[in-house]
Amino acid sequence: MVAAAGYLLAALFASLLKKKEIGPLDHEIKNASFAQGVIEMREGIRFLRQHMDAARGIAAIAIHRGGITALTLIALLLERNTFNDPADSEAGLAGLSFTLSIAAVGFVIGAVSAPYGVRKVGRHRWMRFSLIASTFGPLFILFVRTPLTLICAAFVTALFGQSLKVTNDALVQSKIDDIYRGRVFSVYDVVVNGAIVSGAVIAALLLPNTGDTYLVPALVSAIYLLAGVRLLRGGVFFAPPVK
Repeated sequence: MVAAAGYLLAALFASLLKKKEIGPLDHEIKNASFAQGVIEMREGIRFLRQHMDAARGIAAIAIHRGGITALTLIALLLERNTFNDPADSEAGLAGLSFTLSIAAVGFVIGAVSAPYGVRKVGRHRWMRFSLIASTFGPLFILFVRTPLTLICAAFVTALFGQSLKVTNDALVQSKIDDIYRGRVFSVYDVVVNGAIVSGAVIAALLLPNTGDTYLVPALVSAIYLLAGVRLLRGGVFFAPPVK
């Protein structure tokens, strides 16, 4: 009720604003076009090339999100066709909902713990640690796939993944000039969304209907480890920006 009242008050205050009171001003309005979108995306990429730590951070987030998508499909198939009777869709949905709820707890803890980790070891090292630590998530369902191991995998992967995401968002924000902010985050969104779709497609091609396989968890874990060790290695990830 308190939240609903807050939303209602916010809506009422927002309704007091005039149509153009918060912009854009007439001289700021541009005609949108596909070509203009491509040009601005290219400018965003050019800006990221001058700040390779931010670019590598975005790539790391894309890799992690692609892996989480694959693991989510595993959870869906395991809960639907392996842990529960395939004819009982409600039981499968309940199991999946519980697993995702545990993952959500991991997301919250990861977001809250990120500032502490950054203060202790620095932003870049915390990101590298978070990505490498995510390697252990899929390992819970590498050899034995039970509801308990699935929950552990969801929690660990979500925790370190969100800690990585929050820290990288702060890193990217700290690097971007205001004029390039929208362009860089457009590149960010496209790269991450492309990885999510790719992760779903690859997992769908590799997974059996039961979801009971070691192959995809092993692949996700190996990719996380490789990305943490190579993509975010100190020699290039911690390097100063190119002038």
